[in-house]
Amino acid sequence: MATDSDRPNLSAVLHAKMDLRMENREIPTLGDEDVLIQMGPVGICGSDVKYWTHGYCSGVFVLRAPMVLGESIFVV
Repeated sequence: MATDSDRPNLSAVLHAKMDLRMENREIPTLGDEDVLIQMGPVGICGSDVKYWTHGYCSGVFVLRAPMVLGESIFVV
């Protein structure tokens, strides 16, 4: 049986302005209150385009380290 760490996790990683790379990233270990979902086809958010073309979004959120585009953390 395949474990989560054996499955591919292809991610769009922005390293710098206009430096977008597709990378297979490790799936993080989940805690007791975390869930893992499988994504299907997705679109591109306008803020992701701004990060890619300008290196920042809204002037406040500046790319300082590689970031996975479309990655969100939701707290409910």
